[in-house]
Amino acid sequence: MAMEPSPDLIPTLHRVLEELYENPPPSIPSPAATPKRASVALVIRIQPHPSYRPKDNNNASVSTLAEFFDLPWVQHGDPECLFIKRAARKGDRWTSHVALPGGKRDAEDKGDYEVAVRECLEEVGLDLDGEMAIDCGKLPDRIVTTSWGTVPLMVLCPFVFVHMSPTPPPLHLQPTEVASAHWVPLRTLLSPDFRTVHRCDVSDRLARQTTGLLGRFVRWGLRINLGQMEFSAVRLWPSHSVYSSFGGDFITDSGAASGSWDRPMLLWGLTLGVVTDFLEMLPHGEPATGWNYPTFTSPDVKAVVWLMTKSLRQRNWLKMQQGSMARALEEKRRLEDIDADGDTKSSMVLVQGRNENRQIEPRTSVVGTLLEGYYDIVQDAVWITLFGRTLIIGTALGAAWWKHRR
Repeated sequence: MAMEPSPDLIPTLHRVLEELYENPPPSIPSPAATPKRASVALVIRIQPHPSYRPKDNNNASVSTLAEFFDLPWVQHGDPECLFIKRAARKGDRWTSHVALPGGKRDAEDKGDYEVAVRECLEEVGLDLDGEMAIDCGKLPDRIVTTSWGTVPLMVLCPFVFVHMSPTPPPLHLQPTEVASAHWVPLRTLLSPDFRTVHRCDVSDRLARQTTGLLGRFVRWGLRINLGQMEFSAVRLWPSHSVYSSFGGDFITDSGAASGSWDRPMLLWGLTLGVVTDFLEMLPHGEPATGWNYPTFTSPDVKAVVWLMTKSLRQRNWLKMQQGSMARALEEKRRLEDIDADGDTKSSMVLVQGRNENRQIEPRTSVVGTLLEGYYDIVQDAVWITLFGRTLIIGTALGAAWWKHRR
């Protein structure tokens, strides 16, 4: 059965985008030891229904979200989001990952917003400062970390834009940065049918301090004992894709590249965290849509991690529900409804934004809040499990040797 767009997706999307623009979350300053910053662009367009396709692709006369969402073809359309698949590059931490257009801030950039605009133009050739794009504000900043959340790398600033073209805008991919670009319906990101997991080897992270022959032995031992680490993911189902024929990911002198171009595209990790902040505010969205805590494929490690993190997960879940963007905007709407009914005249709640009569509590990243302190316990759980295995095996061997001696 075909999955039809939700009838309330377009009006709710309009409301959410207006509220994001009116109530931007506070910017996170760079930590003293981590001055690096980066920005990404979450670009949304509307795919027109064939029965309402406009004759003219030019919406230059439209200047506001309200005017755009009043157009008949928009009201009957299907929202889509732009993703890229990064080019395969040796030594790149995010090589071949699905991501949003974006990159690091340069010294010449005036601010985080300008980084998102510049990087999107450089990577995919999409002009977000032009007359066909509308700035819709930003999602909560987050501190990007590595080594299981212990080492901060940079502050990531996600910005949201709407592109008003009823046809997919022409994309010109930078082959050294981007292997392909894809427009993906938002309804597939919200659907449980597209949720899956991504598994990867994490022995390098655990054995980062060990090098040489000993390092290879330690990594091999961890790989054998822990299996793989399992992360929540969403399988992308694009409606329109563009590939870079000048990059080595698509085609080489000897033929098709090593299968990388036709593998399933999985949205996971950092980019899924950014997208989750947005999805939770849409129809059928909920906190941490399509996301579960990272764990291991090894059954005993998974069980120990689950037991040791249970109370932390419960605390973080409550904290996330109280501080999420969706919760803040929902509370803002509730108080505005109360004011409209005349039940109260001076609600001094909610957040700072462009509406100076109200203040909303600072909103935080959903996944970032859920992961606070999680990896510290995971590392302890891993070593406790390995020690327990060694103890059990040693005891069993000792008992067998004692029995044999007697």
